Amino acid sequence: MPAVTAYYTCIDMNQASSPRTIGIFGGTFDPPHAAHLAVACAALRQGGVDEVWMMVSPCNPFKSGRRMSPESDRLAMTRLAVESLPDECRRRIKVSDFEMRLPRPSYTIATLRALSAAFPGCSFRLIIGGDNLAAFGRWKNPDEIISHYGLIVYPRPGEEASASDKMPPGCVILKGVPMKADSSTAIRHDLANGIIPDGLPDRVARYINDKGLYNDYTD
Repeated sequence: MPAVTAYYTCIDMNQASSPRTIGIFGGTFDPPHAAHLAVACAALRQGGVDEVWMMVSPCNPFKSGRRMSPESDRLAMTRLAVESLPDECRRRIKVSDFEMRLPRPSYTIATLRALSAAFPGCSFRLIIGGDNLAAFGRWKNPDEIISHYGLIVYPRPGEEASASDKMPPGCVILKGVPMKADSSTAIRHDLANGIIPDGLPDRVARYINDKGLYNDYTD
């Protein structure tokens, strides 16, 4: 397990050890965009959590074939995206490289177990999309995730009813999250073609332009 002092950026280690409920929102965030921020803010309002930790992933076991932007850039972009939020959300959303410091491949249950060991005063809930809920049975130790941690699910608009039918007891569905149709894949394609898409925070767009991150992108 990584040393507590190694965790990234704005997680206050003394504060994080006090009793609280944390929503863990994992992703590659390549790049982070408005829909990611909308989910994090909705989880704060509806999910019964005190904070959301955006856990920047080293890799996704189900997306192992795609080349990702460097970890340092994805962390920096995610921090910039969070800084674009109003204070009421920004102060309760943290960015972390915790999962990057764990053995790989990266599985969610291993991350949750390590978080519980590192922060014994906190309880954790996992934030996932409705598409991930449909495939949740393929995840490693899904029953343990549900029984020990629980889920906060963000379906796409209009899919709340179908997501409810699949939800385990005690889990939460986020309603009315303003999700746009653009995915990170579509955003990367736009950026590769010199288009700055809607939903990309200005400071993230400037960072991408300065670094030339997606100039040669192909998926």
